[in-house]
Amino acid sequence: MTRLLLPLEHTSNAAELGDDDLLWRLNRLPRRVQQVFLLSRLDQQSFSSIAQRLDLPCAAIERHMNQVLQTAQQARSTITREACQWYVRLQSPDVTASERIDFRRWLDATPHHLQAFHDTELRWRTLLAPAQLLGHGQWYRQPWAALSLGGCSVVIGLGLAALLAIGFWS
Repeated sequence: MTRLLLPLEHTSNAAELGDDDLLWRLNRLPRRVQQVFLLSRLDQQSFSSIAQRLDLPCAAIERHMNQVLQTAQQARSTITREACQWYVRLQSPDVTASERIDFRRWLDATPHHLQAFHDTELRWRTLLAPAQLLGHGQWYRQPWAALSLGGCSVVIGLGLAALLAIGFWS
């Protein structure tokens, strides 16, 4: 995500944020979501370049990134969810001027909104270390990276069931 509201020299202590638990939660995300996240966080690719590379609509990239931020956030309040959605939406090439105005209104509505957005941005910054561990070996750069053994097993099982059904009726 390219635009940041916080000064670059701001850092946080990743150890106090529970990196092991966070890595575990990120590892449980679907492979496609992990791939989108790693392309964004590690390779710093824009939403549009990820969408083009994976042949997905930008809206899917936004959904995946929002899912990552929702998973990474420890607080599960409505304001936190909205802050995550705004943070992701503002990175999209499809964001409109009207949406930017709506965001500004949302941000100015209450100090809690500003704090939630600030916390979301801090959380995004803490995702670098877990992303490096999750992306070890750079598997996410491969075109087949989103396939998993579980997904292949389902496809193979359905194919075998179809063959049996065809053989049964023949």
